[in-house]
Amino acid sequence: MERAREWLSSYLYGNITVLSAAIAVGPDQISHGAAVGAVLATCFLTFLAHVLAHVVAHGLGQTADELESGASRVVAREVLTTARPIATSALIPSALYFAAWLGWIPPVWAQTSAIGVLAARIGFVGLFMQRFSGVVLTFRGLWSGVVLALVSLAIGIAKVLLTH
Repeated sequence: MERAREWLSSYLYGNITVLSAAIAVGPDQISHGAAVGAVLATCFLTFLAHVLAHVVAHGLGQTADELESGASRVVAREVLTTARPIATSALIPSALYFAAWLGWIPPVWAQTSAIGVLAARIGFVGLFMQRFSGVVLTFRGLWSGVVLALVSLAIGIAKVLLTH
């Protein structure tokens, strides 16, 4: 269950961070291809920061025996595994921005779709949590996911307004 919790934490963190990046880019950046790089860089650097922070934190209080036994390598492998959802969060938004860069779809559609996909990914977390907790799926689980998506959108908008 702990691995699932770490995976879910990474999933939410990655999607919220990429959502902020998807909100922050403008139509000009999308048309010129800079949005693809911004979303991918945000995702990659978030992934690296997450892995680094967890590996360092797991070193807290390690004994000499744990250091000699290679426990750090085991922790690093585990963190790389549970951090994978961060890496997947940018796939669809970057593909949409790439399609807009190629002129296949209008930039506004790409941005609206990217934000919508990320909000939907976050929105299904309530049902996901019920399913993996062994609870029957309910409207409450769906509603909690919708609220989580709205809170995530608010965080993304606030981040853009306060930092750009």
